[in-house]
Amino acid sequence: MFLRYPTARAPLHAAGVVDLVQGVAAAFAADGPLSASRPGLRPRPGQLDMALAVAQALQSGEHLAVEAGTGVGKTFAYLVPVLLSGQRALLSTATQALQDQLFTRDIPAVSRALGLPVRAALLKGRSSYLCLHRLELARTVGSSAQRDPAVAAGLEQVQRWARLTRSGDVGELDGLDERSPLRPLITSTRHNCVGTTCPQAAQCLVNLARRQAREADWVVINHHLFFADEVIRETEAVDWLPETGVVVLDEAHQLNDTGVQLLSQSVTSDHLHDLARELGVLGNARARGLRPWAHLALCLEQACRAVGSLAREAGTQSRSAWADATPDGLDPAAWLRAVTGLDQALTAALEAVSATAQSAAELARLLDRIKALQSTWSHLAPGGASPMDATSVRWMEWGAERSWRMVRAPLDSASRFSRLVQDAEPGARSWIFASATLGHDDTLGWFTRGLGLADHPTVRTLRVASPFDHGEQASLHVPHDLPEPSDAAHTPELAARVAQWATRLGGRTLVLTTTLRAVARMAEALNEQVLQGRCAPMLVLAQGRMSRAALLARFRAAASTPNGAVLVASASFWEGVDLAGDALQLLVIDKLPFPSPDDPLTAARAARLEAQGLNAFGDGYLPEAAMALKQGAGRLIRTETDSGVLVIGDRRLLTRSYGLALLASLPPMRRVVDEADMSAALDALVLTRSSTRDRPCS
Repeated sequence: MFLRYPTARAPLHAAGVVDLVQGVAAAFAADGPLSASRPGLRPRPGQLDMALAVAQALQSGEHLAVEAGTGVGKTFAYLVPVLLSGQRALLSTATQALQDQLFTRDIPAVSRALGLPVRAALLKGRSSYLCLHRLELARTVGSSAQRDPAVAAGLEQVQRWARLTRSGDVGELDGLDERSPLRPLITSTRHNCVGTTCPQAAQCLVNLARRQAREADWVVINHHLFFADEVIRETEAVDWLPETGVVVLDEAHQLNDTGVQLLSQSVTSDHLHDLARELGVLGNARARGLRPWAHLALCLEQACRAVGSLAREAGTQSRSAWADATPDGLDPAAWLRAVTGLDQALTAALEAVSATAQSAAELARLLDRIKALQSTWSHLAPGGASPMDATSVRWMEWGAERSWRMVRAPLDSASRFSRLVQDAEPGARSWIFASATLGHDDTLGWFTRGLGLADHPTVRTLRVASPFDHGEQASLHVPHDLPEPSDAAHTPELAARVAQWATRLGGRTLVLTTTLRAVARMAEALNEQVLQGRCAPMLVLAQGRMSRAALLARFRAAASTPNGAVLVASASFWEGVDLAGDALQLLVIDKLPFPSPDDPLTAARAARLEAQGLNAFGDGYLPEAAMALKQGAGRLIRTETDSGVLVIGDRRLLTRSYGLALLASLPPMRRVVDEADMSAALDALVLTRSSTRDRPCS
């Protein structure tokens, strides 16, 4: 999508005519254009401080990492100076949902307020766009997709939408999430795209989006696409993203982990199942009778399932460390048989496609794909794996329904990212990093070390506190009499208390757990409380039973019912969840979010810290836990009028020496000491709730 946003007033100034810092100060002034465009907007000194720091960085060609607490208004604080600078910009954020918000809401608002038009383009990854060629193939009579009535009906719906869409973004289609079986049938990947030989090349929606991005002043992307572009640029000398004078990376706390994911080498069961499907479909369509395509596809499927069906020792984690020939928890002989079978199936597929690749462009691309897969395999599989070093780690990851991943990953993104920032000509490009959580000190060391920027001379740091009065708006309760988190009684006991607290509030409770297994245990324990009549008959919502958007919608809707709902979630719900107002008034974190020491990546990072003479716990586990805790706690207070109680169900905060450090990472809140105080705090929330205040006296 490509838009030139309309303007509502005369421009504040022409870019470059007035000193940028002065222009930014004028924009945020009490009588300035931002206030005029948003009546009732309260001055935010922290927002101005951040905006001025961004302006200074842009004006001097330097780089800035800024931690802006919840409520600062960091999006406007970087959009305004970037717009006034007149420079081309790349704006990256963590998720596609945040991309859409930035593109459709925030950028137009700033453009209209300042009276400065900007050509902005929204660019997502290839798999977010409809592939007209693959849609046509899937709709071909006799294809496997057409033999499934439900899939065939879905394809017809997609075809009707394809005639109307301007962007081709499959996110416009209701119900077509990442798990939909239609998704791989109607989108392309880097490996199965047939490029310039495609009969639909002139109408390609991916190429349209990329052309618009190259022509735009600003391009809005996500971090996955940012790193994917860097990988493709290096390996294939092709770039998707334009060169810009400014790069803004919002939600920057996710950059290191996203970079590790995108810079990793992996072979997955999903890759192989998809390859087997393509082998059968394309072989029969383009080289029927030349090779036993169905048999080759079946052999690959069976070999893939054999790896996923390997017996593992009791207690084996979902990620098995893989330092030697065999991953931990597996029988060496069984492992060798399984991967040898998979190697043979891949080799047979390679030979068959090599012999027929000249038959069609699709087969030539399939051959390139198999070669790339085998190259990665040679770095991972037994007999071909290159020696491990101190900068990377290898593991096997086991998922549901016999799915698996072989992974070799760098320990962090420092090597790649520091080169991006340091190799540019001085002053040629400014990098702006922004997030609500980047560190626990003024150097933002937790963030800058992970990206290799800690010693960069032109990277400045800034911390801007949240404008919210957490001391008045929020309370903190750490129950001292709960069992230890490692005790089996911890979850049932905490669930019993959550049920009583939520009954008092009429739901409006979010429980964040540190693992998905804990989500299931907590939800089961809460449902038991409801079924046994120990609390109000409230709705218990649990992650995994429906999409994130559907869960949040049901939770918000339940706030208007007498008993409300409790939402239990993990993983992605620790951040990016915005339940402002009375919808959320009780946030419960089941235990301190320390990374698992058994995780291969965490263990390798800890070993590196020890080798550097540092302390794995104090310099590794503790900062990670502090940042995660800060992110989770940030779900509670989202506006100046929100109020609520945060419960951390982990008494180690009170009994261990590191508890004070973790408490210090949180905003200052009133302390709730015991159950009597807790009851009083919850009752006060009910009495001061907007719906209660507005209700006429009886």
